[in-house]
Amino acid sequence: MSELLTDLLSAVEGVVQGDGWSVAQLLGFCGTLGGMLWPFFRSRTAMLLMQLVPCVCFALHFAMVGAPTAAALNGLAALQVVAALAVGGRPAFRIVYLLILPVIAAVMAVTWTGLPSAFAAAGMALISLARYQTQVARFRGTMLVALPCWFVHNSLVGSVPGMISDVTGIVVNAWMLLRGTGMAPPQPAPLATSIPSASGEAKLS
Repeated sequence: MSELLTDLLSAVEGVVQGDGWSVAQLLGFCGTLGGMLWPFFRSRTAMLLMQLVPCVCFALHFAMVGAPTAAALNGLAALQVVAALAVGGRPAFRIVYLLILPVIAAVMAVTWTGLPSAFAAAGMALISLARYQTQVARFRGTMLVALPCWFVHNSLVGSVPGMISDVTGIVVNAWMLLRGTGMAPPQPAPLATSIPSASGEAKLS
């Protein structure tokens, strides 16, 4: 882990000091910004909407840096986010949503480039399971397992924006879970003369 962090710091230094500010890097850092912001939202809907930004930006970024599996999977992820927003209480749709897992395997096979493809597919599969969750705590917990897979992929392909986004997502999601903000506090029964509170969200919808 220390070696990966050292590589990350070296890569950041190279981008800042060198000629690393290409269109690919700029798109990647736009994706990083979205990746840094989405964990701070409390509702599943808000988190998913913000995740559209890194999905689209990183799809273009990875295509430009020669990581075809990650590019294709991020494009697929953007479509998945839109689908996840509609999961709600539709059991039939939830089954259809899980059918994306074999598609991930097919994309990995078609775009196979070795270990980077394997880690990208593993990360995408775990993120798919995370987006399937309807409780915020489970959503964040599954993301904590998925993001290290993407970090390894991004370290292998040399994506500095991707590594920054992954580290931020890991730290923030872990922090939010430890603080308990991924789960709403118990809602007391309102008194007859009180106004029901609209704050708090026990489940994602």
